[in-house]
Amino acid sequence: MARLIPTYELYGELLSGALSDPIHLETIFERSSKLDWTIRLHRHSRLLQVFLFRTAGVSFRVGDGDHRTGEPLILVVPPGTPHAFRFPEDINGDVLTIPLDEIEAPVLDRVRQVTQPLAGFLARSATPRFADVDALMRQLRQAYHSVGSEREPLLRALSHALVLTLIEELRRTVQVDTGRAGTELSRHEAQAQAFCEEVEARFAESVTVEDYARAVGVSAPHLTRICKRVLGTSPNELVRRRRMLEAKRLLSYTRLPVLDIAHRAGFGDAAFFSRTFKTTFGVTPSEFRRQSD
Repeated sequence: MARLIPTYELYGELLSGALSDPIHLETIFERSSKLDWTIRLHRHSRLLQVFLFRTAGVSFRVGDGDHRTGEPLILVVPPGTPHAFRFPEDINGDVLTIPLDEIEAPVLDRVRQVTQPLAGFLARSATPRFADVDALMRQLRQAYHSVGSEREPLLRALSHALVLTLIEELRRTVQVDTGRAGTELSRHEAQAQAFCEEVEARFAESVTVEDYARAVGVSAPHLTRICKRVLGTSPNELVRRRRMLEAKRLLSYTRLPVLDIAHRAGFGDAAFFSRTFKTTFGVTPSEFRRQSD
């Protein structure tokens, strides 16, 4: 049963149907206490649901599998997955429901990839950003109970951020079958992801391919093969592209001198930076800045 919006301004539009919520959010206590703490097996063909259990002791079925939580857990149930629950009476948690129309197709595809074969499970002890998801859910609840012209876009933005965070966390815990060669390629994809994270953290430093390979746990030739196979380019080229991206950002959004930008983007020599920038983009750094203003 949909819960009434507890404020008056815009209430008429909400009740008339002129406005509708892009999501539905309620506490699990609200939903289950009226149903003897039991939700029978069912499925939603056009809804994505996210259950956040802050307390343990939840028994649930997903597909044909039975589970019981021993710690706080996030459950991501994609459209079409049968699910049922038996909750303890002291349950603390939320359930977020998002219609498919509110989810961009590429994002939905990623959700389906990381929730194969039936659903996604994120236990608190194994999820580095569990607290971030919890915080986003609490912000959603606050926005859901608010009213005003920014309510609807805020609900969309927060739910989108929450779904993307869940996708990233689920990618860490499952092997995603992308339709390419089995477990070996999945391992290579994980190594490529680790390399990208290293580049993001260290692109401005004087780091060699050997250094990156050591951080990833492979040899330099193996890292080169992985990058070409999974990322379609060499390690050095990926680093160069990241440095160029940083330079473009700094030129567009700061007034730093070109010399400082060169250093912050990872170039020790400003002249070499300018030559590389012009070769890549067809204009000098100063010309690019003028075009961006």
